[in-house]
Amino acid sequence: MNRNSRRSRREAAAAEEASGTAGFESRTSEEQLTILEALVEEARASMYEAINSHYRDFLNIKFHGQDPLDEVATLNDKYGLVQSTIDPSAHKSKERLDTVGCALRAIVLLAKIHADLKDIDDQIWRGEIAVAASSVAEIGQLLGELKDSVPIFADAQAVGLLQMQYMKKKSALKAELDYLMAEMYQINDVGASVVEMVVSYRVMANYDDALYDSPVTIGDLFFALANLDLFCDKMDVLADALIHRWFVPLLRNPNESLAVSKVKLFATINIGAYTASSGSKSSGGDAHITLSHCELVRDKWSTVLNFIRDEMFYDVSIDEEHAAIYEYLGAKLWAALWPRLHESLLVPLVPADIDAIGDTQNMVPLLELEERWLELGLITEDKMHIKDSIRSLLQTYVGKRRRDLLTTVASVLATDDANTVVVGGEGPVTDMLC
Repeated sequence: MNRNSRRSRREAAAAEEASGTAGFESRTSEEQLTILEALVEEARASMYEAINSHYRDFLNIKFHGQDPLDEVATLNDKYGLVQSTIDPSAHKSKERLDTVGCALRAIVLLAKIHADLKDIDDQIWRGEIAVAASSVAEIGQLLGELKDSVPIFADAQAVGLLQMQYMKKKSALKAELDYLMAEMYQINDVGASVVEMVVSYRVMANYDDALYDSPVTIGDLFFALANLDLFCDKMDVLADALIHRWFVPLLRNPNESLAVSKVKLFATINIGAYTASSGSKSSGGDAHITLSHCELVRDKWSTVLNFIRDEMFYDVSIDEEHAAIYEYLGAKLWAALWPRLHESLLVPLVPADIDAIGDTQNMVPLLELEERWLELGLITEDKMHIKDSIRSLLQTYVGKRRRDLLTTVASVLATDDANTVVVGGEGPVTDMLC
């Protein structure tokens, strides 16, 4: 068939559709309703055939390249026309129209699900991970709506096929996200005591080394994880690695070497790269916590925190669409690290004698470290445990000193003694709590 013949057929089909629409509008509302019922039944049968043929591997040629939403779009227009012209007092006609509306709604849902499912494989292959995740999430909602709203108007076999395909596509996308997560956050043991994390800002190819049409970014990955409600598990894995491979070793031995490097496509953070060969020993057994020790912990932990914010969340909006992922990771880290910080540093710094309460300068770096967590948005004001603990400590000592003073004054007054009592001296460093 030559081009002129195909063009003539398309023009004839368009003319036929136009004349059919015009003829439909000229009929009475009852005639329109009868025609619409027949058209909906025909569309439903056609949709079932399209679904069954597509997913049972015997695609009918008449459905090849066909958009399942095209036909239902014209039916929606006709339904709207009948709805606007039917007599509200004609109860039987109204009931028939309601039935047609429910059936049409079921067809629309089936068509949308079918159309989205057909595109997901190509979206994953092209690297359109965010689009594929949106499609999967929408299909899940549409299937739920189909089940809850119009179950009796949808063929169970067709719905079952769509649900099965939905699970397959979702599993394929999850596998792709697992691959991307492993590629973007690679944690490697380099030698006996050196650990590195390499953060790739974008991934160029899939697991078969086939290039994506456009690279997948960290933002794309987080968008997909959030849409599929998978980010908690992924952030748990990252948090566990950061806690046990970086934060805890640096808490035990802040002299441990820590280095960050960055190039155009990726950034690296490693721990132990120099101290592993120098035989550096942990200072965790030292019972006396010095100011320099606390300052080193503050500085090294701050380096890791900056790496999390600037590199692990590279070019990601943590204040808007990805705030939940960032905040979840911060809360997970702080919940695990605060008890260790409290036991390893804060408790040993508590003065054993009330007269030593003024010597609290060693606590200042810990307060500054907690402030850094807050500035980066990794914790909230109600999680400022270090500040609350030190404030409570100082209030306890001040209260005890006040009680001792009042007891002394009461004793002097009771004995009518003219002796004087000297009180005061250097107080605690309260300005660090302001």
